[in-house]
Amino acid sequence: MAGLLLTPFEAFLTCFVYFLLGIIGLPIFAGFSGGPSTFFSPSFGFIIGFMIAAPMISFLSKKIDINNYVQSFLVVFSAVVVLYIVGLTYMYYMLKYLGTDLGSLYAVLQAGLIPFIPGNILKMVTSVLIAPRIKKLI
Repeated sequence: MAGLLLTPFEAFLTCFVYFLLGIIGLPIFAGFSGGPSTFFSPSFGFIIGFMIAAPMISFLSKKIDINNYVQSFLVVFSAVVVLYIVGLTYMYYMLKYLGTDLGSLYAVLQAGLIPFIPGNILKMVTSVLIAPRIKKLI
């Protein structure tokens, strides 16, 4: 949503502040976690990915008509693909580093992607549908 409503810099800054607040210890990450130790969480790559995906959505959404739901969905979908590439790569290597190697790329996909597909599709569709309305208000 930040990418659809904010400039690329603002979208990045929003995600970066979220990252910083979590790293300094506020329990704002998944499972109410926070602090420097979260860097070693296998899912931390997704937080890094947010700082790439949000400005990417913002940049690409400036090139399309935000009221065109198909174009907007494709923009958001492409950024979510990038988010998953970053997040799953981080997860794979962090699990190896921590000695809890899942054994295969498929196992990492089962842990970090497949269960989240339905919810992510719902969030993408919802964002694409309500972003134009919110944008008119701001």
